[in-house]
Amino acid sequence: MKIASRIKKIRELDGKSQSEVAALLGISQQAYCGLEQEADNAKLETLRRFCRVMKIDLGFLISETMLITEATLNKFGRKNLTEIIYAYERMEHRIEVLEELQNHLQQMNSLN
Repeated sequence: MKIASRIKKIRELDGKSQSEVAALLGISQQAYCGLEQEADNAKLETLRRFCRVMKIDLGFLISETMLITEATLNKFGRKNLTEIIYAYERMEHRIEVLEELQNHLQQMNSLN
């Protein structure tokens, strides 16, 4: 899905009209309509402003693999990608600790 299509889908899922989003961005409705049609040529700052207005993460907007549905928008789009990465790293650390404990227990059992 192209960025332009993703922008339109996010706006629709948020229940906003083109003119509402345009007003929030401080641009004309015509200019916003162009964004939904040709966002692949949009400046990075314009995409960032759209993300701020819609309260979504830029990584979610430009993702080529994450489908845009109400569920994914609420689960991933509204969170900062950095938060997700940090949570993943914490989970990896916990797995490492559990594996170390498991190895330690196996060693103790083999001594008995």
